[in-house]
Amino acid sequence: MGKLKDAILILGEGPTEYFYINSLKDEFPFLQNIEPKIPKHTNLTELERHIERAISDGYTKVFCLIDMDNKKNGTEKTKYDKLKSKFSEPIIDVKKGINCEVIFFETERCTELFFYYYFKYTTKKYNCSDDVVRDLHKECGYLKELKFFAKHPLHSHFIKHGGTLENAITNSEKSCKSRSDSARDYTYSQIGKMLNMLFEMNAKQDK
Repeated sequence: MGKLKDAILILGEGPTEYFYINSLKDEFPFLQNIEPKIPKHTNLTELERHIERAISDGYTKVFCLIDMDNKKNGTEKTKYDKLKSKFSEPIIDVKKGINCEVIFFETERCTELFFYYYFKYTTKKYNCSDDVVRDLHKECGYLKELKFFAKHPLHSHFIKHGGTLENAITNSEKSCKSRSDSARDYTYSQIGKMLNMLFEMNAKQDK
């Protein structure tokens, strides 16, 4: 691919993130330049391969959307901490024209919490991701199914049912601040931070 100036790749661990980022492109044309991808296998080893490939391909930023539901303890936590540590500093290789920053954006328990923030704010503790999906379903009929994603562009679906992206971002940032203030390790999303970064980068390019 060669060196890509200000090229951004967004990596999710599964199809949910891919379909969501694509659903934003109708409302935010500048996102057309951002490429979401789905690893073939939803595990950290496959995610690492995609990150390495993106770096060698010349992307300047790689944003990784991470569900924390299975990474809070045990082997998966160890693997995830190791992965974050590996990419904690920008990857620079002047000879190869590589200068890439890898950033991880976490949601606990899963990306559907950010979707729920379109409608309501919560910091209640969920026992599993299915419980988050169930609450979201009550708000807008959401189903965690490929068939649903294909027929219902997620962002417009949430808007149609009374949610707003502004609410989602505000509630997302509120959850992170609350987490920091209370040392809570559950029910938070950093996706709002990622979207704000994208909007700010676009604003700078427009000047």
